[in-house]
Amino acid sequence: MTVKDVILTIAIMLGAGLVCQLIADFARIPRMLVLLLAGAVLGPAVSDAIDVPLDSMGSQLLLSLGVSFILFHGGLQLSTRVLSRVAVGLTLLAIPGVVVTAVIAGAVAAIAFGLPLTSGLLIGAVLAPTDPAILIPLFERLGLRPKVSQTIIAESALNDPTGAVLALAVSGVVISGSASLTQPLQDFVVNLLISTVIGVVFGVVLSAAVSSRRAGIWRESAAIAVMAVISAGYFSIDTAGGSGYLGAFLAGLIVGNMEQLRLAMHSEHERDMRVLVSTVADVMVMFVFITLGANIPWSDIRSELVPALAVVSALILLARPLTVFLCLVPDRRGSWSREELVFLAWTRETGVVPAALAGIMVGLHVPDANLIVITVALAIIVTLSVQSTTKRWLARRLRLIETTMLPPSAPLPADGTPVVGVSAR
Repeated sequence: MTVKDVILTIAIMLGAGLVCQLIADFARIPRMLVLLLAGAVLGPAVSDAIDVPLDSMGSQLLLSLGVSFILFHGGLQLSTRVLSRVAVGLTLLAIPGVVVTAVIAGAVAAIAFGLPLTSGLLIGAVLAPTDPAILIPLFERLGLRPKVSQTIIAESALNDPTGAVLALAVSGVVISGSASLTQPLQDFVVNLLISTVIGVVFGVVLSAAVSSRRAGIWRESAAIAVMAVISAGYFSIDTAGGSGYLGAFLAGLIVGNMEQLRLAMHSEHERDMRVLVSTVADVMVMFVFITLGANIPWSDIRSELVPALAVVSALILLARPLTVFLCLVPDRRGSWSREELVFLAWTRETGVVPAALAGIMVGLHVPDANLIVITVALAIIVTLSVQSTTKRWLARRLRLIETTMLPPSAPLPADGTPVVGVSAR
């Protein structure tokens, strides 16, 4: 592929992304679903307008560093003050909840596809993360009860990196041919610790460097500093044996809540930083979903449709409800009602991180990676077309819609009583 071919491919993908945004807004359907279909039309199976193999260097760079920007953006939007009221349930959902989901979906995948248990667990781990990129704008329009909306959005942002760490740990076992299930879980814990420590360090250093204090040597170049730190952070954490995904998210969370460190940014510098991160994340979402759509193995889908749908059904109807029950019922401080639990159990849209992980598995030449791509593609289509489109109806039936809106930075009341719609902050 020549330089002109690369430039033309980028131009086509960006143009398609802009058109998809217009179509999604007009038809009131999730943009990611439209992007996925656009990729299928542009890919080799239909028009052959673009050729972006998942195992190419460009795709791997996009799926690794690009998703790090998306997760940094997700962390940047969250408020630790708002999340402190549901910290127990949120922690359970974001870490052990990911493992529960992966194990249940993975066991079904192993049976449905006739795979070894470790290979099935890898499919479950890739499917385990949910997608904040879909849920944040959706909940902003819904005016959903804040305790519910903030928990779901934060869970989605947190379980993306933990799911990625688990998937990468299991992939190593699958590639090596080991039959042990304890090793990937041990690697998962080690990777979490490494990623957390280094991610926190990068987040604190970045917060100080872009702050208005004396240490803020990059305060006037905050946007560039973010790009540099995310890139360097991903390389450093990955080299140390951790996940650049989790490190990027934690760094974003710390920078977005730097007031907890008694730091602050000039409003102009903060605005520039947030605009850049949001724009880069938006472009990365376009590229990831179009790339995945262009690489859907249509010739294999017909033969694998039934087992793949069985896995997706188990993910939605079995794994998610059981995960919500096991993780939130013990959370006494959260005081979760039956209606709130039902809504959370129906909310598990599959999105950008599973799509990126599917591409990474292809790039790593993991055995049966085509089954991962097929299952993830179907999960995205089903969850976006079925779950996202029924959110408003279900929230109204469960009486979880609020009409009074507070400023985005407003914390939850001390007793957890819902008084506001939703904000990412």
